[in-house]
Amino acid sequence: MKKWQPVPEPVHARLGNFARAACLLLAAGIATPARSEVSIVNDAPGRTPRLLVMPDFNKGKPLYWKTVRSGVDSRYVLNPQGDRLGDGIPNVGTRPGARQPWVVWSANDGADLEIAYAFWTGGRWEGPHLLERVDNTLDDLDPRIAFDANGNPVVTWWRNEPIPRVYLSTFRNGIWSAPLAISDASVPSRFPSLRIQDGKAVLTVRTPRGQSILYQSLSEIRIEGEGPLDGPVPPPGQEFPDPGASLTPPVNCGNSCSEIILVRPTPNDGRN
Repeated sequence: MKKWQPVPEPVHARLGNFARAACLLLAAGIATPARSEVSIVNDAPGRTPRLLVMPDFNKGKPLYWKTVRSGVDSRYVLNPQGDRLGDGIPNVGTRPGARQPWVVWSANDGADLEIAYAFWTGGRWEGPHLLERVDNTLDDLDPRIAFDANGNPVVTWWRNEPIPRVYLSTFRNGIWSAPLAISDASVPSRFPSLRIQDGKAVLTVRTPRGQSILYQSLSEIRIEGEGPLDGPVPPPGQEFPDPGASLTPPVNCGNSCSEIILVRPTPNDGRN
């Protein structure tokens, strides 16, 4: 599992850039970092934690990681520097069974955008971590998360290559599989949606020819050191909306949407 801190090789240089960017913010007079409004509420003994996503606007620009409420306990907030560092929109979901909130997003590592993730466990955020163990120099964008029948997270996104491609990775036993290119290398593909059905990841991607549907058997995705996978057939999932269709972050939470509170922002050019 690749973490932001401490900095392991081979990502030392780019995470050093991330840290230097944060220091520049403080040197510029920002003494107190903004708190994220991707936060946990109602995490009391015997109660299921609920994930709050409350976007805001600054001069018409949507923000997803800035302070909206006052007096929020810093233990419950995630990625407090996200807007200032140029991080992307969060995509959220609830892990079945454990009813555990997960968040994925494109995070600025100081050089380019990488896929980051975090999840709520034991009264705290675990993360942010970077999904990939090996660095790349291209922007990874618009991640979407879903869960297989065993509650394992599955994430898809697109990479801004010379011909953009869609990738997929799954998380098992604390390790993400190496990103698997799903789309055709000759066809520009962007903005994937994701659902899990009949043991397959079903992706709808945008191409110059229109939407294309791609399928990937999850049982064929191997993580180093593991053997064949067996398990029950998962139920149909819920497909994500077009990321440009709404400023409210898309969510895939199965039957647990009551555990995620989405607050639609109201544009106000006078806000700071």
